[in-house]
Amino acid sequence: MYAEIEKGIRLPQKYAGSGLMATTISENFPLFGLLISAYFINDLYWRSRSSWFFLIENTTFYSKNKLLGHLLSISFLLVFFTGILIIQGIIFQAAYQYFHIDWHAYLPVFLFNTFPLILFSCLILLINDTIRNKFVALGVSVLVVFILAGPVSGKILTYPLFRIFSDFKGTYSDFNGYGIYELAFAQRLLFGMGIMATLWMLNQWIQLKKTVPGQIIFTSIVLFSGIYAGTYFMKGYLPKEKDKEISNSVQYEKSFRKYEHLPQPDITDITTEIQLHPSKNSYQIIGKYILKNQTNQPISKVLINFNHDLKLENAVLKSGSEAMKITENTTEVILRQTMQPNETAVLDFTLSYQWVAVNGHQSFNAIIENGSFMRISRYFPSVGYQKDNEIEDLKIRQDNHLGKLAALKNPEAPDVSKKDFINLDMTISTEKDQTAIGTGDLVKKWAKAGRNYFQYKAENIPFRFAVSSAEYQIKSIHYKGISINIFYHPKHFENVDHLLKNSIITLDYCQQNFGKYPFKTINFAEVSSFTRGFAATAYPSSVFMPEDMVFHANIHADQHQDVINELAGHELSHLWWGNSQINPDDREGAVMLTETLAMYTEMMLYKKMHGKAEMMKRIHVHQQIYDNEKGLFENIPIYKATGDAAHISYSKGAVAMVKLSDLIGEEKVNAALHNFLKNNSYPKKPTSMDLINEFYKVAPNEHLKKQIDLLFKTI
Repeated sequence: MYAEIEKGIRLPQKYAGSGLMATTISENFPLFGLLISAYFINDLYWRSRSSWFFLIENTTFYSKNKLLGHLLSISFLLVFFTGILIIQGIIFQAAYQYFHIDWHAYLPVFLFNTFPLILFSCLILLINDTIRNKFVALGVSVLVVFILAGPVSGKILTYPLFRIFSDFKGTYSDFNGYGIYELAFAQRLLFGMGIMATLWMLNQWIQLKKTVPGQIIFTSIVLFSGIYAGTYFMKGYLPKEKDKEISNSVQYEKSFRKYEHLPQPDITDITTEIQLHPSKNSYQIIGKYILKNQTNQPISKVLINFNHDLKLENAVLKSGSEAMKITENTTEVILRQTMQPNETAVLDFTLSYQWVAVNGHQSFNAIIENGSFMRISRYFPSVGYQKDNEIEDLKIRQDNHLGKLAALKNPEAPDVSKKDFINLDMTISTEKDQTAIGTGDLVKKWAKAGRNYFQYKAENIPFRFAVSSAEYQIKSIHYKGISINIFYHPKHFENVDHLLKNSIITLDYCQQNFGKYPFKTINFAEVSSFTRGFAATAYPSSVFMPEDMVFHANIHADQHQDVINELAGHELSHLWWGNSQINPDDREGAVMLTETLAMYTEMMLYKKMHGKAEMMKRIHVHQQIYDNEKGLFENIPIYKATGDAAHISYSKGAVAMVKLSDLIGEEKVNAALHNFLKNNSYPKKPTSMDLINEFYKVAPNEHLKKQIDLLFKTI
């Protein structure tokens, strides 16, 4: 619990909320509880025989209920241990002065931990009652712990319904509680109770050669209730078939790689309505693409790709006088009338998505009861060959005769220009009492038939947009013609004012040094902890933050860890570095133009807020991160870094940029960055060499140019 609250030198202290304490119990107690149960049951079951007391014990009226007595004993012990852990959590909350006790977080700890352990104890008792040697029974019990309930149980029991002893591996959210996982866990547990009740009845029949009518009735009720609950638990189950996924990727590459070099139309305009149904964990997308032939060649066939995670309800491609219906997720559309240069086509489509607990939710596609977040552009259709579908494993490629993967272009390769930005018109509808945050500026909102509607628009942005929806508290200010809005959970108000203040400072710094902010609004939206994988992520005009990472962090506990300053400085600066004004192509060094420059902006703002000495402490932390990671990866210079080497683009990049500002001065660095944006705006695809050339221009002599090379072009 202490380690979960005190996150170390990189992350700030977390608030000791009930949800954090409860999930910490669920993450750490089950295996310990299983081993306690196996040992305690074995010791207690065999104690009377070891001491020869069983001769007297067997003469008593209740001797035939020995197993039930032991089950009651271990059950009381497990409830006791769970209660102690909950009390410890409350003590930690009091010690960290976070006095809001959320029983909705604590009470399900019994469901997720105590009841599966009691169920497992039933099995351990049967093992001890069947095997006639104490130590063999103990050995088998410990083996069963690791086979049926330990980390490898998922590989042995691949059918989810049979993992009746598994612990809860989810999270708790102030937005969403445990979500639908709580009911699903109870359904599987009830199925497990039916199985254990049946095994106990069979054991009694084998041992005593008779059964009690009351036990038969009870067992039948529990068993049929469990089967009924298990049926609901498995409803919508989709097994993960890794071999099939590999086969599909192989077939995709073999069949459609030719499209990598064939002219394809570009998506220029997207008009979409996204209907969110959080209470049903589902949404529907109704979309329209304008496709334009921006090449100088005619196009006779188009490759349309739909994401396999979504259901394709309807799709029609209209080109000229043709209207072609699309029914497959990957479809090669042959045009009877070729698309000539500058001609357009229209793709209309309807998609839907729903997830169920047995399959789990996708972190970046988490449509949940409250606090939803979807990187929804990932799930919109794409046009042309998608290299992301290629298999990277060299052995699999060799086995399937796929040849070598194409190497990334190096930074020195010629620059390219490509008109791949879009105009987005997004209307999001959500359930009553919720607010939907989209991408772009909000131009209209209204309510109709118990639903709330929000229309967002953005012009000339990369194909990158996201959506969130929750029952938000909202705080807004209007600053220099720009609306800054914070959307947050009502309990998570502590850092809102500080975030607003830092947003203003970031906005001023970036506009003064780099150029005008390209939108009318800045939205910071908090989302549920059901979303994992980032501290914050920026989209045109909107920044999304999971509740359990940095937004709801106790920055007052350590003034040297102003993570809100880092959040505002880094993520908001992405509206200059990579999310709307420049869009590098896929080559070595592309992340230097996005993450490294965002890290530089973050450091300069930290210096502005807390002074250079404090900023240098943060740089020291990043130097440590880089030193710790560099031995685990191929060491490459910053200007060739890729997304796989985050310690280079983020940490080493931050250190190098701060050193550069010391060498030539912050003003000259900012002048170079301003000119870089000016000279490399869309549709040009800038490279890291374009940035380094701008640094050369502001360097006063050859010696400093060599120093720039040492910082960015050497290992």
